[in-house]
Amino acid sequence: MNKISIVFASDNKYAQHLAVACASVLKNTARPEKIHFYILSDDILPENQNRIAQTVHNLKGEVQFISVNSDDIKGFTSDHISKAAYLRLTIDQVLPETITKVIYFDTDLVVLDDVEKLWALSLEGKPIGAVCDFGILKSKRMRRQKFETLGLPEGTPYFNSGVLVIDLQQWRQKKYGSLVIDNVTKHSFRHHDQDGLNKVFMNNWKNIPLRWNVIPPVFMMPLKVLCRTSLRTRALEAIKNPAVFHWAGRYKPWEFSLNGPFNQFYYDYLPWTTFKNSPMPKPGADMKGKSIVRQNLRMEWAGLWKKILG
Repeated sequence: MNKISIVFASDNKYAQHLAVACASVLKNTARPEKIHFYILSDDILPENQNRIAQTVHNLKGEVQFISVNSDDIKGFTSDHISKAAYLRLTIDQVLPETITKVIYFDTDLVVLDDVEKLWALSLEGKPIGAVCDFGILKSKRMRRQKFETLGLPEGTPYFNSGVLVIDLQQWRQKKYGSLVIDNVTKHSFRHHDQDGLNKVFMNNWKNIPLRWNVIPPVFMMPLKVLCRTSLRTRALEAIKNPAVFHWAGRYKPWEFSLNGPFNQFYYDYLPWTTFKNSPMPKPGADMKGKSIVRQNLRMEWAGLWKKILG
């Protein structure tokens, strides 16, 4: 049986959320026995590795942990971007040579459709497949910033790096991971290795359907998306049938008790993990006292427009 190779990168802080993401993949695929997870681990504690592995095995998947020392990777971080985010750039060095294609997922998302559909999408000869980032596309200021820092011309797509389909043969041959790390080392990019990836793969990536990486600027339908026909049409299509729900940005679902549509999906899959009895919520130090009322209202706003515009 041909396996579907899925890569996550995580430190110990995100172990629980990684387990939730894995559970969502396995619960929504018709053939979980085909799924093989490769976890690039930045010091995930042995007990948490065991809990993740038990979660995966209970749901009939396979998992392998690969230890990667993030201290060996250069690149600056910020409040909610850790060095673990850079581990994916080492996939050509740490994954078995026999693996020629992978799907990479961030740990702050859930998969809501059969991942085998994503695996089957053709890259049409491109080294990676990714989804356009509406957070960048909707903002004139951010598009200008990407031109100034990356040389990304107006009208050229920019992708979110939380979901990637990777031709690992091309990645190895061209040493793309090293090229991205070099770019990130030389420049303090606003969006870290995501900017580095967009710089290296400019005009050389396959644009895959938006539903495979639905981020807040899509599922909250802000005015800057709603008022641009090209963005609005695609966003409405994606939120009707999201395949990946991705909490890109500062607000994370586990930082708040279950409360409305913003974090519903996270709590739907938490019970399928061995972390189901862990204390919740898990707010970051800078999120104590904050709420997700505004996020829920924004999602209700998006739902209203989905009904009106159909």
